[in-house]
Amino acid sequence: MPGNKTVSTRIIDDHVGEMLSGYIDGELTQQERQRVEVHCDGCMECSGDLRELKTLRERLGRSRLSELGEDIWREQMDDSTVRATRGIGWLLFIGGLLIVAGYGIYEFVIDTSMSLGIKLLFAAIYGGMGVLFFSVLRQRLIERKSDKYKDVEI
Repeated sequence: MPGNKTVSTRIIDDHVGEMLSGYIDGELTQQERQRVEVHCDGCMECSGDLRELKTLRERLGRSRLSELGEDIWREQMDDSTVRATRGIGWLLFIGGLLIVAGYGIYEFVIDTSMSLGIKLLFAAIYGGMGVLFFSVLRQRLIERKSDKYKDVEI
C-alpha cells in the first residue's frame, strides 16, 4: 500500500531532495551523507536527480563564460575610456550629492518650526556619523599603501 510508510521514513523522503545539492558540494555531515546514500539506494527518482546534479556540476565546471582570456578582459575593463567615464560619473555623483546636502543643511538651519534643542540633537547625530565616516575613510586610505592583499586576484 502506498500510504503504509512510517512517519520517520516520510520525513526523510521529504527532505532528501533538498539535501542533494549539499551532498554533491560536500557540505553535509556524515550522518546526513549516509541518510542521502541510503535513501538514493532505494529511490530511483532521487538517485536520478543526484546523477543529473552531478552531470550538471561537471558541465558547469568545464564551461567557459567568455572567449576572451583573463588578461584581455582585464585590459578592456581598465582602458582609458573606462577610467575617464568612471571618473566623470563619480564627479557628477559627488557634486550632486554635495549640492543636495548643502540645500538640506540650508533648509535645516533656516527652518523656524523646529526648536534649537532638536536642531542641535540632529546636528550632533549627523556630525558624529560624518566624523566616523571620514575617520574610517582616512584609515583605509593610509592602510591602502601598505595593504599586502591589494594585488591578490581571485
